[in-house]
Amino acid sequence: MKKKCRLLFVALLLANLSILFADDPIVSVRIMYSEEKIYMSSESKIYIYNQDEHKIILRGERTFSIALEKDTLKLIDDKGRTLITGSSLKMKNSDKNKNLEIKQVPYGIGWFWAGSEDRVYKGDLEFYINADNKIDVISILDIETYLLGVVPSEIGVTAPIEALKAQAICARSEAVIGLESGKYAGEHYILTADIYCQVYSGIGKSNDAVFKAVSETRGEVLVANDTIISAYYASNCGGHSEDIENVWPSRSGHAEQWSGHPDMDGEIDLDLTQADDIRTWINSEPDCWCKPSELTPEWSKQHFRWTRSISPGELSKAVAEKVEDIGLIYDIIPLERGVSGRIYDILFIGSEGHCRLNGELNIRMLWESPLKSSCFVVDKIGPTTEPVSFIINGAGWGHGVGMCQTGAIAQANVGRTYKDILAHYFRGSGIEKKYK
Repeated sequence: MKKKCRLLFVALLLANLSILFADDPIVSVRIMYSEEKIYMSSESKIYIYNQDEHKIILRGERTFSIALEKDTLKLIDDKGRTLITGSSLKMKNSDKNKNLEIKQVPYGIGWFWAGSEDRVYKGDLEFYINADNKIDVISILDIETYLLGVVPSEIGVTAPIEALKAQAICARSEAVIGLESGKYAGEHYILTADIYCQVYSGIGKSNDAVFKAVSETRGEVLVANDTIISAYYASNCGGHSEDIENVWPSRSGHAEQWSGHPDMDGEIDLDLTQADDIRTWINSEPDCWCKPSELTPEWSKQHFRWTRSISPGELSKAVAEKVEDIGLIYDIIPLERGVSGRIYDILFIGSEGHCRLNGELNIRMLWESPLKSSCFVVDKIGPTTEPVSFIINGAGWGHGVGMCQTGAIAQANVGRTYKDILAHYFRGSGIEKKYK
């Protein structure tokens, strides 16, 4: 009996996946999660339902807010009147070409670029109370419209068209994988709008080039071994991409399409896992695609090579709060590096002991303002056992797996197609069209 149930479940899953690719898949994206009150405006008639299917209608251009008060969501109009309440609210837009605007949407929470801005969205919205007693805001829309918000957020609107197309395919592939696997999913959503999934900032930043890139690659995804794959990407690899198992060991063992290699057409004579070679690499400007030049965007040039400093006191406090209290730290020793030089196992030595920290992202996030990457070398200023500061010299911005967005732009600027770009970064992969 159990076997029959399992077979029925698999059959239903496959049936759903075939429907998924018959037309644009629909995605549910968490776009906010940290606020107790949300200010909004609409351009068209909208229908608002609560969990009991009670409904109100707002007609024409309106401003209103959604507030969380005593475990209840309230929709409040611009005169302060409560129009509908519920444990959840759903907002249906009568005109899918009209916008819903949310004021001061937070972004980059926990990172050095954090801020907030007004954003516009197409499709429908849903509102739920999350475990932190804040409001989860979920955007419901088709995947192609979703990409119009991801592509400009991730690579910018000024990138050349072939780089935009490469980005569109990466973003579409990652969204479809998210739909299939649920790896980014929460109770009411499949994807998130932040860097832990893909940055989605609504559709207000799209331009004609983004529309062209998305429409001309419609339905195209990246595949390897006849399977859609996550097409990971990061801002600047620093000249060398990273093996996936050194960044996300739980997601994959070694795989050709996610293997690290120099961001150039040739190879290098250095072993970036070794202390002397990685120092030589970081202190130089190797001739790779993401090296600052007339081919690379201005925003990327400060990320290829960078420097930070931190005092022993500041570092000791951070380690005590996030790892273990070992007193005043006087040494930092990288224990394991990946093929790009990114550290994924590091040792801190203090006046009262020592501790290790594992994980590329954990290492970056240890700093109060997170490091751009974990590809770095450390120099101590002052006495060996009583330094006055640590100087961090690093390379790249991001995890380094998959496509280097800076390098993709440079390749597009010399005439390479999006297929050439993706073949360079995802070796052994191909492109397939999954829906028309």
